[in-house]
Amino acid sequence: MKQKVIALIDGNNFFAGCEILMNPALRGKPVCVLSNNDGCVIARSNEAKKLGIKMGIPYFMAKRDFSGVVYLSANFALYHELSQRMMTFLYKYSDKVDIYSIDEAFIDLTGVDKVFGTDFKQLAYKIKQDIEKSIGLSVSVGIANSKILAKIANHKAKSRKGAYVIERHLIKEELANLPVDEIWGVGKNIAKSLRKYGIFYADEILLKDDDFYKTNYGKKGLELKYELMGNSVIPLTGIQESPKSIQRSRAFPQFSSDKDYIKAELSYHLHNICKKLREKNLEAKHIAVMLRTKDFRVFFKEEQLTFSSNSEIFLTESINNLFNSVYKKGIVYRSSGIWAWDLYNQNTKQLSFFNTFDNKKSIKISEILDKVENKYGSGAIFLGSMGIKNISENHKRIMNFVSS
Repeated sequence: MKQKVIALIDGNNFFAGCEILMNPALRGKPVCVLSNNDGCVIARSNEAKKLGIKMGIPYFMAKRDFSGVVYLSANFALYHELSQRMMTFLYKYSDKVDIYSIDEAFIDLTGVDKVFGTDFKQLAYKIKQDIEKSIGLSVSVGIANSKILAKIANHKAKSRKGAYVIERHLIKEELANLPVDEIWGVGKNIAKSLRKYGIFYADEILLKDDDFYKTNYGKKGLELKYELMGNSVIPLTGIQESPKSIQRSRAFPQFSSDKDYIKAELSYHLHNICKKLREKNLEAKHIAVMLRTKDFRVFFKEEQLTFSSNSEIFLTESINNLFNSVYKKGIVYRSSGIWAWDLYNQNTKQLSFFNTFDNKKSIKISEILDKVENKYGSGAIFLGSMGIKNISENHKRIMNFVSS
């Protein structure tokens, strides 16, 4: 049986990298991206890491303790768009791509070295350089004979010019001195249990026989051992599972009770949700609107649609009705969001006998929106209902240069 060759491609400081790509003036500066509601730091540039800013540190503490740092409210629509470009680009190298997270994907490179006429070490650097040149994002590439080993190789790549290959005959050497709790998929409880049996490092996992893992850890334990041996047993199928739901939300840079502004924000969320639905060839049958007040009270209203849709042209009326039912004049809000679930594949959904809505026009308009944004980038075109004037004037990205 031919040995599998698996690569893991991982975006470096992905959210911060996306921001720097969109605003080159940030290059070389310490940049931190904040979570929803600007609660804590969720991404850091290398310069911010060197200052000692930790992941998850509350914004108010980071702002107090670190000077000269750029803090940005997260722009998840941008990150998803750039992620989609990166993941699509990976099909240049393989028809089997497993997307693991917004900035990570495994790809099956078995036999691809022959296609490109190079060894896997050079191929790793080629993939890295091609992505950085074509997409503009920095990535690390790790290659090995299994998913778990590829994850380890990717971690090593980050301190070795961004690309690393674990050769099969050097696996034991590569695993030496790697603590078991740093292995992908090994949680605190499993690591504690392994140490109880005298297994402290990854290479020591290979020393126990199969019966030991069958008895103490079952199938998952055996998978761990075989993956570390270089046998690919965690499948890479290239089949992407459809999401169960899609949501978009973000905090306002300043608390607001302005009805038009909040409606414009919801229209912006709706557009991004519909775009994602169309990318996945899905339609939603349930939608909901969420408003969160200044004092963190949440107002939530949902609706089951007469028939499923992925068109913002059609869904805008329902979103506006839901918004009007939860919005209260005089209340100050801090964030908004939209949820879509009960998702159907466009090609397999059951058509309603009572559906008299002419969907052709809205589909054509939606397709035009997608084509323009795919060519010129997110935000290149907007529906009038999105109130872009309100967004552009009122929704300024947070950019605080905190000085002592």
